[in-house]
Parts: sequence; structure tokens; C-alpha cells
Amino acid sequence: MHPHKHKFKFETKVTNRHKHTILGYTDYMIGIGAFHIHAYYGISSYCGHTHYFSGFTGFPLKTENGHIHKMDCRLESTSHHDHIFRNYTDEDIEYISQKKLHRAYI
Repeated sequence: MHPHKHKFKFETKVTNRHKHTILGYTDYMIGIGAFHIHAYYGISSYCGHTHYFSGFTGFPLKTENGHIHKMDCRLESTSHHDHIFRNYTDEDIEYISQKKLHRAYI
């Protein structure tokens, strides 16, 4: 399988009377074929406070036009609360050329 990344966008569960939108792209691919995962990380801000998040996706789940990955994590605790999110990456993927991938980590 060629190196690729997935877009994701969804909302967290409501905590402390608000929720956050999680938006971004997964990072590099770890593994091969049906046995690969992606790292992800980011920042989500709302109403004057910020939460960081990071983690690893689950293994690929085959779909009609490709595959998706489960994302299941908790935003870092800030302002005495945190948020849980459970959702999936988008099915569409963006391929990364080997040259760009190699230069990205030098």
C-alpha cells in the first residue's frame, strides 16, 4: 500500500456544557497493507481554552471505495475537564510520494 493520509472532522462528546470540533489529517502510515495504522495529533480551541490531542488510529476497516480508521481518544484535560471522542477518518485518502515523505523527516 502506498504511503497516504486521511482527513478527519467530527465533534467530541459534550462536557462542561460544550463540545469541541476535531479537524485535521492523520500523520504518516506505520505498517503495511491491511496491518497499518496512523498517528494523529492536534489542538482544539473553544471559548478561550485549548485542548491538545494525540494518538494512533485503529487498523484499516475496508469500505466499498477504500478504507477508514477508528479514532478513539480523550482530549488533554484543561480548565478542570476533558472531552472524549470516538469516530472514524474519512474514506478518501491523499497519497504521499516517497520523495516527499523521505524529505519530510530529514
